[in-house]
Amino acid sequence: MMVGAFVGALVVLATSTLFSWPLGGLSAAASNVAFEAPDGSCLMWTDGNDMNKVDCSASHLFEIAGTVDLAASYPADAPFPDGTLWQKIVQDNCTGVTARFMSNKLDPYGRYHTGALKPKDQQWAAGSRSMRCGLQVIGPGGKLLPATGSATTGDQSAVYDVGTCLGIDGKSVSDPVPCDNAHAYEIVGIVDLKPLFPDGYPDQGKQDAALSPACGKAATDYTKGYDLTKNGLGVTWDVVHQESWAIGSMKVNCKVGQKLPDGSGLQKIINSVKGVGPQLVPSSTQAAPSSNPQDSH
Repeated sequence: MMVGAFVGALVVLATSTLFSWPLGGLSAAASNVAFEAPDGSCLMWTDGNDMNKVDCSASHLFEIAGTVDLAASYPADAPFPDGTLWQKIVQDNCTGVTARFMSNKLDPYGRYHTGALKPKDQQWAAGSRSMRCGLQVIGPGGKLLPATGSATTGDQSAVYDVGTCLGIDGKSVSDPVPCDNAHAYEIVGIVDLKPLFPDGYPDQGKQDAALSPACGKAATDYTKGYDLTKNGLGVTWDVVHQESWAIGSMKVNCKVGQKLPDGSGLQKIINSVKGVGPQLVPSSTQAAPSSNPQDSH
């Protein structure tokens, strides 16, 4: 088995998903929910634009950090901003709001990202200049993903649940998909580095040395001893940045995937590798076949 053949970083794309409003902006009813909820509230909505305030322990798409009034910079005759300008508006006005909400402990590489709920064009034309700043989870391809628990108290480690498959867009990692769809990675484990390095932040070399056997074992357990090299696959992992470690984000994913032979991107994988290894049979009926354990150096 190829262990540590490559180390993949999950890159969040800086696209229009800096904003977390439902497609087309907020409806009047949804706008009322978004702007009447107090700071610290969590919001959930559907594709149909139906927004509700929910307890932050429940699945949600947005946690409100504060409100910004843009009237001083965008008077009544100001045209409705395009997507690029909205990105700048959010970055310029909401970054500080979410940092304060998180007591200046927002992991720059973690699972939460700054976003905003904005007025739609008709509301803008009618004079609305209020914007709710908040936190959200964004997939590698830009899709909003549900979160549970408040960002202020939760682990900010950028990890996915074991069994999650991350899609592939061209040759790059995209958002979670069912594992029978084409995907780039399958998450086979989560490793907490803190117990392995109790004395402080380990550099990447030390992380790799610890994660190679840990993720090899995770893959072996997940696949039930399947030799991934038979399908040209390998085990890799993410690493923790020092800024993340200082904030308390110390968990990483182990994952199965493989680069293209020319190194230009990632291969497409179809179907899950979960439990595909040798299946043992009761000794009373048949001797168990010898398994081919993976090399987890």
